[in-house]
Amino acid sequence: MKHTIPLIFQKRHILPGGRIPIRVAPGPQMDAFKTALKQGDSFGVCMFDTDDTGHHFFGVCTRVTVEDFDTSMKDGALIATVAGHEALQIESLDEDDNGFFTAHCDSIPQWPDTAVRHDQEVLADKLKIMFTKHPELDNLHEDKQYHNLSWLCQRWLELLPVPASEKQALIQAPNCQNTYDYLMSIMQKPH
Repeated sequence: MKHTIPLIFQKRHILPGGRIPIRVAPGPQMDAFKTALKQGDSFGVCMFDTDDTGHHFFGVCTRVTVEDFDTSMKDGALIATVAGHEALQIESLDEDDNGFFTAHCDSIPQWPDTAVRHDQEVLADKLKIMFTKHPELDNLHEDKQYHNLSWLCQRWLELLPVPASEKQALIQAPNCQNTYDYLMSIMQKPH
């Protein structure tokens, strides 16, 4: 399915079924955020990374809706809690004179729900520990799908500091198996 949606750029990525707070700084991103809300009930969150050559924008974004927001008393930034609905492949971008981006996208098929096998329960167990240690993360997810490997893998990709290029490659796979293998290789390394 084709979509044309406004974009907000973030260093963090949200995936379908996820909920995260994003920080929208005053200036062009705040203007883009406000415009996105005026144009409809959803927009895209696009991951970017910074390297020696400047900003690098990635080709997969997630369509999100805003569930809640507040203004930071510290610096005037907007802290918005967004919910991820579907992953989109960006085909092209348009930028207006104010630096507001609109993306023309195609839907990426959702990872199918996958039952967690006994030997895969470590991902659920470790996520439960993470949620216990960080109640602010736990509170974001009312419908925890510890029995669904796809959901678990997507939450770990949101949480772990995986290089953006690797995250992008993993989320474009047709299912969660590559991500599961990747996560297990990380979790089995001695720290």
